[in-house]
Amino acid sequence: MANIRPATVNDLASVIALNQKIFFINSDFDEDIIPDFAQTPEGEKYFKEAIEDKRGCFFILEENGEMIGYTNGSPVVYMTYRKSKYFEITNVGVIPEKQGQGFGKMLMEAITSWAKEKGFQKIYLNCYAKNTKALDFYKKNGYSIMNVGLEKEI
Repeated sequence: MANIRPATVNDLASVIALNQKIFFINSDFDEDIIPDFAQTPEGEKYFKEAIEDKRGCFFILEENGEMIGYTNGSPVVYMTYRKSKYFEITNVGVIPEKQGQGFGKMLMEAITSWAKEKGFQKIYLNCYAKNTKALDFYKKNGYSIMNVGLEKEI
């Protein structure tokens, strides 16, 4: 049986390991990404702060006591030019062997419900343009493309 619960700082090491299991594929979409970032001191600091951030939320998905996914996010502070109050999903993922079984949808519903309860009107997230599997998942869950990010080496 699957359940979703808030993360605590006691989960930090497990969350870092879980992140590696879920997002190992990101290097296929981003040649500039730092491999194993979550396991660096900066990565550990990021996850600790994300778990402790009272403005946002950090949920862990467990099945039979095993962590199989997580999601986290916080208020978008840089979109003051927009009318709505935005919440950004920073990460959402499920381990590969559990994908396609409705667990990602459970995480999306949990974080959306939390954001709505806190008075947010819209949810924003980023996704690699070449990650068509994730893009399809987000579209299936009601998201639409609102902008495109570009980068250039200098």
